[in-house]
Amino acid sequence: MPSRLIRLTPFILTVFAALPSCSSASAPAEVMGFTGAPLLTSKSAAGALSLDVRTSPQPPIQGLQAAQLVITDSATGAPVDGLSIAVVPWMPAMGHGTSLVPTVSAQGKGVYEIDQLSLFMGGEWELRLAITGPYVDTANPAFNVP
Repeated sequence: MPSRLIRLTPFILTVFAALPSCSSASAPAEVMGFTGAPLLTSKSAAGALSLDVRTSPQPPIQGLQAAQLVITDSATGAPVDGLSIAVVPWMPAMGHGTSLVPTVSAQGKGVYEIDQLSLFMGGEWELRLAITGPYVDTANPAFNVP
């Protein structure tokens, strides 16, 4: 039996050596119920903020959904709390937004959830963001809805 263990040791070491590359540490973490990699990452107009955007469902669909912003300081990477964010969903090609006004709620650790996000047509949409608080800035992350 001991000789069998010795023959298996290189195999066992190989398996354990491969585990870190398969661990969840390399996968995007779940952030407040939104999972997976961001749909997109963009900078604010002044460049002071970095925004990761996720949607639920992701990718976005035509109709009512939710979105999440994870906002960090571009220079330090630190999460930014204390922001007030107004969102206007806007379809640039059509020159209009929606009649439904989304609500934004702060979740802490730089996470902001957007509810009542109505993307009722396929095409390119922008989330026109007016940001106030410790930072005063704007951002227009854009994505396609099939």
